[in-house]
Amino acid sequence: MSLFIANIFLGFSGFLLSTYIAHKKRRKTEHFICPLRGSCSEVVHSNYSRFLGFPVELLGMAYYAVIAIGYGVRGMFPEFDGFLSVPLMFVSTFALLFSFYLTFIQVVTLRKLCTWCLISATLTLCIFLFSFVSSVGTLIPFLSYAAFPISLLHILGLAIGLGASTLADVFFFKFLRDSRISELESEMLHTFSQVIWLAIGIILMTGLGMYLPAFESWKQNPTFLLTCLVMGVVVINGAMLNLFVTPKFLQIQNRLPHEHQEGELVHIRKLVFLLGPISLVSWYTVFILHAFGGRVPASFELMLQIYLSTIFVVGLLGQIISARMGRTIVSS
Repeated sequence: MSLFIANIFLGFSGFLLSTYIAHKKRRKTEHFICPLRGSCSEVVHSNYSRFLGFPVELLGMAYYAVIAIGYGVRGMFPEFDGFLSVPLMFVSTFALLFSFYLTFIQVVTLRKLCTWCLISATLTLCIFLFSFVSSVGTLIPFLSYAAFPISLLHILGLAIGLGASTLADVFFFKFLRDSRISELESEMLHTFSQVIWLAIGIILMTGLGMYLPAFESWKQNPTFLLTCLVMGVVVINGAMLNLFVTPKFLQIQNRLPHEHQEGELVHIRKLVFLLGPISLVSWYTVFILHAFGGRVPASFELMLQIYLSTIFVVGLLGQIISARMGRTIVSS
């Protein structure tokens, strides 16, 4: 019961915090108090303050309200405890992943920290920990019971991520034909990026839900191990490509204020044409591995060699295209 009360308090506190951020964001003329010498105003009004068109602070308000009300119901009506424990656990897990995404943007993309946003991330982490402890007894049995719908949601996340990643690369190369990316085109790429991160969140959550009940058997499976490795590459590569390299590329190309370095555009373009192909190869590798149902008739070493060789070849082709594009821009 003490964990329920803690999450009710944290949910209510987070709701008030999100309401404060929404109020200050709406009233742009008011001073935004940001403790610890943060850059709250710059972060809250940045291009990343909305996710798929929804203001992040409103998503936070909805999440914290669900947590406060959900754990209030669990505490007042014990008969609903088993029914609500796992859904609240899933919600808190997804929120934790989303807070990691937002914190990474502050640290790497914007290079500005919002104190209130970091406090919200801390609240989300605490809610997740308390949710896990209060749900651990019912989590594994529920996951075993709901294996089929979880696997369907996993496939949906994989399809969304694969499609969005493919379209993002196709449109990116198409937009570069005139050596410029307009504001509208940049907004399209930003939307694709957010869809990809939504898909990654779904895949990670449902992947845990699928494999936790039978982890002892899966951890010896070479296909499962390679899938975990490649998904790690997808996350790290996607973070570098979508949240650091591509924003930097657009910043340089559009001549926005930044610390100029000699040959920076050429260097960033090479990274884009390296990380983009790695992203596609990794997404399609995960798709192919999943299509085999976790039973590829090959050793882990052989599958890893094929994966790395494909990355090398496709990455090399990307660098060739980047070099030719650079010569085309210079000659024109």
